Amino acid sequence: MERAKIHSNAWKHWAAGAAVAISAVLAGVPAVPVLAQAAAGDLTSEWVDGHASRVRMIAGRDSQAVPGKPAAIIAGVEIDLQPGWKTYWRSPGEAGGVPPDFDWSKSKNVADAKVVFPAPKRLTDAAGDSIGYKDNVVLPVIVTPADASKPVELALEFAFGVCRDICIPAEARLALDVPQSGAQDMPEGLKNALDQAPRKSAQKQPGDPELTGHEIVLAGKAPRVVLDIDFGASPDMGDVFAEAPGGLFLPMPRRVEGAGKVGGSSRFEIDLTQTLDFEDLKGKTIRLTLVGADGQSERELVLK
Repeated sequence: MERAKIHSNAWKHWAAGAAVAISAVLAGVPAVPVLAQAAAGDLTSEWVDGHASRVRMIAGRDSQAVPGKPAAIIAGVEIDLQPGWKTYWRSPGEAGGVPPDFDWSKSKNVADAKVVFPAPKRLTDAAGDSIGYKDNVVLPVIVTPADASKPVELALEFAFGVCRDICIPAEARLALDVPQSGAQDMPEGLKNALDQAPRKSAQKQPGDPELTGHEIVLAGKAPRVVLDIDFGASPDMGDVFAEAPGGLFLPMPRRVEGAGKVGGSSRFEIDLTQTLDFEDLKGKTIRLTLVGADGQSERELVLK
């Protein structure tokens, strides 16, 4: 299996620099255990304690994932944070930060491990806007065995950041064995995390936000992307996040106060004058994550 990796080089550079800056803060903090062992008879690893956080791996099977096929293995990386601390989404936002990094290369009988990110929140502080999670988050992982007739041994080298007034790099090694057969119900937190994952149009459920209109202006002194989004009955609680491919920078969408249509729609604008990659963005497909009070969606938009 190829190494499942997200911005690992960026994470390493950030971690190295952060380690120097925070050495005094970390004095006296216990080291992360080398390996978290699975609890006997349970598909849950032990907690691995770190600075202002702890992590563990959980798992179960979802018989509804692919109808007519063996129950899919769904793992989860659970991050529990102390009050006031945050960790990042796959795109950290304008205030900086690095998303989590997953290395499954030491796993056995695993052909693929696909991380699913639940809908995040916009987190605003003195440094600006970032995108991530507070308190507790479970990151689901869809696991595909190389041989479905054999057990799966999950081994993860996990790197992530925890931030409050400063950001601290954290690492943990987690391990969990998933038997080939037997009843392995998914933990409730893992079920909830899957339900909070943004859905594409084909999987749309009642309450999921919808992109109702857009305007793309790629010429003149004010290039921008305007998005009209129907958040349903609670438009003021809605938010949208945008990602460009290939590591290109895309400013965070901003709500346009007083604009929008009658009903639950809200208007957001992406100011393209803020990016040096403007010309490189032309023709690219951006990914939009729409987060409402009653659901979440994922849509794509071509910048042309």
